[in-house]
Amino acid sequence: LHSLDIMIPWATISACRYLTWSVNYQRRALHVLPRLCSQPTTTGSFVPLDHLVNRRRDEAQRSLLVEVAGIESAVDLHQVCSQYGTVHKMFHYVLQCGHNNKEMILVEFKELSSLKQALHFTCLNSAKDVLPTHSPFVCLSAGESSGGAISAQTFKNITDLVTSNTTYSREELKQHISECSDISEQIQKLYDSQKLTELDWRLRFFTCRQIEVALSGLFPRATVLPFGSSINSFGNINCDLDMILELSGFSAQENSHRLIFQAKKSLASANSRVALQRRMELISGILDSFVPGCSQVRKILNARVPIIKYHQDLTDIECDLSMSNRSGFYMSHMLYMYGSMDPRVRPLVFAVRRWARDRHITSPFSGRWITNFSVTIMVLFYLMNVSPPVIPSLQSLKVNSGPDDDDESCVRFNFPTNLGKVVTSQNRESLETLLKGFFEFYDTFNFRELGLSVLHGRSFIKPVHSALYIQNPLEGELNVSRNVTLEEVEKLRAELTHARFLLESSAHNIDDAASNEVWGALSLWPETATSSGPSHIIQGSSNYPIDWKEVFHTENKKLIQSTNTKKSSLKGNSAGNQQKENNNGNTVFLKAGSVSNKGMGARGTTKLDNLVSKLKQKTTQREHIPHRNKFMYKGKYK
Repeated sequence: LHSLDIMIPWATISACRYLTWSVNYQRRALHVLPRLCSQPTTTGSFVPLDHLVNRRRDEAQRSLLVEVAGIESAVDLHQVCSQYGTVHKMFHYVLQCGHNNKEMILVEFKELSSLKQALHFTCLNSAKDVLPTHSPFVCLSAGESSGGAISAQTFKNITDLVTSNTTYSREELKQHISECSDISEQIQKLYDSQKLTELDWRLRFFTCRQIEVALSGLFPRATVLPFGSSINSFGNINCDLDMILELSGFSAQENSHRLIFQAKKSLASANSRVALQRRMELISGILDSFVPGCSQVRKILNARVPIIKYHQDLTDIECDLSMSNRSGFYMSHMLYMYGSMDPRVRPLVFAVRRWARDRHITSPFSGRWITNFSVTIMVLFYLMNVSPPVIPSLQSLKVNSGPDDDDESCVRFNFPTNLGKVVTSQNRESLETLLKGFFEFYDTFNFRELGLSVLHGRSFIKPVHSALYIQNPLEGELNVSRNVTLEEVEKLRAELTHARFLLESSAHNIDDAASNEVWGALSLWPETATSSGPSHIIQGSSNYPIDWKEVFHTENKKLIQSTNTKKSSLKGNSAGNQQKENNNGNTVFLKAGSVSNKGMGARGTTKLDNLVSKLKQKTTQREHIPHRNKFMYKGKYK
């Protein structure tokens, strides 16, 4: 959505109260219809993440989220809000709830005092079955406009400004990517269409602000900061919101004053984890019972980092709230810094992460799978090792880590204050060349013996046994991928080889674009390339199921016949082995005792080798029919 920067002179408005508090109620899972908003403008200059966060928090503190009857209410809402102060910007988006749509407008006042004035004159909901909560989530009630009539041209200018911009559907995105001239343009198109928009940034910080307001009575300095994909510049429009809550704030407090607040001693001070779990349990109850829009609240308190998961219905964001994960916030600073160094870093990370998601290498669930963070570190490590390097290592930048000033138990980075002093990369390779180089680099990488380090920018011998070893940039003795199993690493290696094959065999020509065929980078993103079918399969399953009955039936028959021929010459062995037809009519080999390797002999070993070869051939054949296989998985595991 374009911002509503038009200031309309209104007649003097009598004191009226059009705003009523929005209520929290249960509804079906939401998804955002195409959000009508503009991409944030970029000036080309680097903005430190601390400055960006402070600016976004300031915007959220001056904002009000209003539920309206429709886009036509934008004029009426502007009139109502203007009586309290200057309206700086307004953003519109639509939520789908069942068969009904909810129209929402995010209003940003120019001054904080204007928002306080608007909230002061906002009335509570008079319904008997709702809780009279006070928050910046409100709705616009029906009523006559007291600002006088406006011209038809003025009304048209506002509505046209609100509804003129749209986003891509999946079919439209596929079409636009197919029409690109080369793979580099495809990667850039994916990034431009899927990165966080101006509205996405604002809604994430506004969601954080809601928790601060809810706790402000007891904790007026409480600070909720986003981290992860929402601020590290690698997040897409559907990413979750990771938040960290600090009840005393992040900035150091002045201790020279004589008056000190009375405070209650923390429970279980000898066991900080128990105290943390108790506090988070209480906060989850507040979110679930009193805070508007918070639904599906789940407590995961026994995890290594206890979190509260919930869905904010009115901004349509999946949220993860923690109180002890400052390292994640500081790690976001590092990723944001690298994303700002070269304009190719973020599109390349988007392309690789989309490939990893669509090929089911990464998973939205915790477990044995590779995470998005690990994939991002792999891309950064590769960019440090191309010739010439695209980005320098942390050590080359003289980025040091040390204890946090506010929390000595936490480690933080000390970043360079001006990235402009960093020497610009001499690497001029295209995104297409870098993407192909990524798959070639890791297809030949020795994952069995070597680990990755962006701290030093080079590989090293693994200090401990681990299927995948990626050094934690903040705490060098830790492995951020220690949960990944050998099976997942082998799957990664197979997909890397497969990706190289797809890119090499998918040459672009005019006929492909005209016929809307999948080519180039689209072949790496099957969920983007397909307009129908399931969006995911059972996690942990192979992408391309093999018909094991077809593979083993013929070879098993030959193996049985060969073994029986050999055994017929051995006295007494015939009584211990027999053939039997199973329920499906397939011949299987039942054994009363074990068959030794000597009994099978060289001929049996050759048959086994042929079986493995045929298995590999079947796997290769299945890789060329992804649509059929995705439907198969849906039917098998539904």
